[in-house]
Amino acid sequence: DTMVRMVATLGGFLNRKSDGFPGPQSLWIGLQRAADFVLALEAQRSAGASYG
Repeated sequence: DTMVRMVATLGGFLNRKSDGFPGPQSLWIGLQRAADFVLALEAQRSAGASYG
């Protein structure tokens, strides 16, 4: 439940007290954004390795 809500916050879910469980759209967008963060981190690491 906690991990699903963390991914959903990346997709725009506000996680307020009165909100229910996140829907599929916020989860889908959150997963896409998480993948973008992974790609950015890999690019940063490879750029740092080329300078070293």
